[in-house]
Amino acid sequence: MVDPSGVATLDELADLLRDLRRRQARRARSSPLTFDELAARTGWPHAAIGAYFAGRALPPAERLDTLLRLLGASPAESGAIASARSRIAEPRPAAASDGISASPAPELVLPADLAGFAGRAGAIARLDRLLPGARAVVIGGAPGAGKTALAVHYGHRVAGRFPEGALFLSLRGSDPAGPLPAVEALRMLLAALGVAPADMPLGVAARTGMYRALTARRGVLLVLDDAAGPAQVRPLLPAAGDSVALVTGRGGPRFAARLDEPELALDALDRTEARAVLAGRIGAERTAAEPAAVDRIITECGRMPMALAIVSARAALHPELSLAAVADALAGSGALTWSYELLSPPAQRLFRAFGVHPGPDVGADEAAVLSGQSDVDALAELARARLVVEHRPGRFAMHALLREDAAARTPDAERAELADLIVAHHAGSPSAPLPVLALAMRRGRYGDAGRIADAVDGPLDAAGRWDDRIAVQETAIRAAERLGDPALLARAQRAQSAAYLRTGQHEAALRRLREAADCFHAQGEPAAAARCRHDLAAVLESMARFAEAIVHDELALALFRRAGDEPGRAAAHAAAAWHYTQIGRGPEAVTHGEAALALREALGDPHEEAVALAHLGRVHAALGDYERAVDRYRDALERFTALGARLDEAETATRLGDALEGAPAIGLWRRALAIYERLHHPAAATVAARLGF
Repeated sequence: MVDPSGVATLDELADLLRDLRRRQARRARSSPLTFDELAARTGWPHAAIGAYFAGRALPPAERLDTLLRLLGASPAESGAIASARSRIAEPRPAAASDGISASPAPELVLPADLAGFAGRAGAIARLDRLLPGARAVVIGGAPGAGKTALAVHYGHRVAGRFPEGALFLSLRGSDPAGPLPAVEALRMLLAALGVAPADMPLGVAARTGMYRALTARRGVLLVLDDAAGPAQVRPLLPAAGDSVALVTGRGGPRFAARLDEPELALDALDRTEARAVLAGRIGAERTAAEPAAVDRIITECGRMPMALAIVSARAALHPELSLAAVADALAGSGALTWSYELLSPPAQRLFRAFGVHPGPDVGADEAAVLSGQSDVDALAELARARLVVEHRPGRFAMHALLREDAAARTPDAERAELADLIVAHHAGSPSAPLPVLALAMRRGRYGDAGRIADAVDGPLDAAGRWDDRIAVQETAIRAAERLGDPALLARAQRAQSAAYLRTGQHEAALRRLREAADCFHAQGEPAAAARCRHDLAAVLESMARFAEAIVHDELALALFRRAGDEPGRAAAHAAAAWHYTQIGRGPEAVTHGEAALALREALGDPHEEAVALAHLGRVHAALGDYERAVDRYRDALERFTALGARLDEAETATRLGDALEGAPAIGLWRRALAIYERLHHPAAATVAARLGF
């Protein structure tokens, strides 16, 4: 039994994993599992696996459990190693830099400070008193009180105190589409802190642990805007250390109390501050000329920053209006209604469209479609009136309070028309906001829902948003069922199976793959059904269920044969060869390996022929027939060398060395090590271990 009792660092954990890998190879009388094999069995990226064995990344708990099972650890060993993992105080993911990512996602960049920000001197002084020593301060207050404006302004004011800079994240607590889930918020923050998708832990608890470890040793200012409540915010608070969070939300005193953090409650501005706001935006000379009108405007706006911002923006756009006339207009309608009624018809329509749109913001091209204009005049008009804000380049957002007003102004017929325009605009777009998918389903536009799901699947996978990918494909499955579209259904089932596999949910992945295989088969698409069966065998291999994998290998072979897919047949024969090897059925294993080689030779691809030879060598080695294994490996090595396939050359040299003894083995391992080191490949560490380095 391996002894993990003294393991306390990443390097020591990596040493232990390498020991397990060598032991598993001795027990199987085979070469150690390669990173490619582990990647095929787990669905994890090759680079992440290499980082775990090289001591450059701490495997998430779920991945460590899977890895230990594949390496043959006993239950007692697995438990002890899991305990050792928890002793490693600071996880250091392979892709995590020493600071905030040089290019965090645009939605995480602190927005520009509000031009002409004025007032709130008392609030700023209180933040100055609260911030030292606090890990978070909750900024509360009524809608329109200027919580976000203060948080952003103060963030710019103090960002220099934080060596790693500032991050801004809207938690969408007042969004009609629902708040941002904590697990997704953590993914976004960890990505901004340099964690690559391949190294992203799964689940709230694991992500919170990594997030707090990173923020504990870095000075980061976090502005968490528009929080829904304590349950959403609690996992996002940094650990005690040098990082601080400014949290805004409508929750009131109980919000801060339940978080056990200090609160700064914003009320209306006092009249002096309100006058300063107006003077800063429409000019001190103009406000000084009509002090009585200024007082009336302040009263009509309730001394609330948002209302004052809207009125001052409109007054600045119309210098011909006296402030007395502005005050008179406000007395009859209120700040928002007065400003809305002065908009052009296209801008009014676009304003209402923001109340229908389920996404967090709108781009200029979409705004042109929704306003009925071919240019961005309507959007620019809303921005000049302070009814929308360009919170990141080319993307315009509307405050929740204004969105509520916009939604209330939209007639049902127009709401339906705008919703259909929004869905149609995003159908097939890889950047479609996910709430638009739900809107498509509510509108019964199931074909568009399927196109959106297809388009966003790749980007979601690349970003490591696997939970979102699962949810999106679940929606696509429902859309396909409503449409009676078996092609969409099978695609969604297969895509969802891949996402399940990414998150370690193997049984769910198997279920969806079986459904997809059956669906493709019923449609008369044997090649697609065969690929699903081949995938099923790979998943079952990752679970060490080799006998079941063979069933799907044989089904895949029959389907590939029916489809006339010779490369598919070769791949299925190669998989079957390995699976028969694992259950001790040597003759069948060799037969399938030879069949794979013959097909590759007939197809005439020199590289694939060499791959098939190397794989057959591995089969012979696993069966204990080292003489034949050496012959196959040598043939493959000669071909890879001639082709200039350096990685394949290094891996085959390693395996050939494992099948030999003494000086020939050492020479081959040195050859492999030189290639890996020249390519800065993580497998160098495992070959160096063979040489005792």
